[in-house]
Amino acid sequence: MQSLLTILPQPFYNKITKLWNELDKNFDIKWVKNNVPFPHITWSVAEEYKVNDLNKLLKKATKELDSLTIKTEGVALFTGKKLTLYIPVKPTKEILNFHEYLWNLVNVNESKLNDYYSPDNWFPHITLAVEDINKENIGQITSYLSDKKLKYQIKLESLSLVHRELGKEVEIDQTFGIPKRRKRKK
Repeated sequence: MQSLLTILPQPFYNKITKLWNELDKNFDIKWVKNNVPFPHITWSVAEEYKVNDLNKLLKKATKELDSLTIKTEGVALFTGKKLTLYIPVKPTKEILNFHEYLWNLVNVNESKLNDYYSPDNWFPHITLAVEDINKENIGQITSYLSDKKLKYQIKLESLSLVHRELGKEVEIDQTFGIPKRRKRKK
């Protein structure tokens, strides 16, 4: 599996890691903490990106992008077969365009992209818990988190290509900086 994601910068990296540790200590919620090595926002996931010279393409593409600031607040829940507790990211036009650009960049040559991350389905978020939350513990967990200040403004200035082989740890293949640009005149 391969993914394009942005690893959260400090101090937000530490804030989310601290939340993961608190969920483990207080509720035995540890799947994300043990299986996701870094707090992040996922842009796309594929079995394999079938793009020729992907690193070169991403390096060039990130030079065309502008860094962006995201805003978060509160907690929310994806329902269905697997409950997922997350911090929602406000889906501004800027972030949705950024996502769609990256989706289209790698949606070529019969890459099998995970449809959850398609522009029609994707909702930007920071995952707090999945796999080990359920109807029995979700109420206590959300009550606990309701006292937390989760209103953040986070500047995203990088894009990482990562991969995971079955049964192994997630590895970062390459991280690309996203330049900060002044507002362009229209």
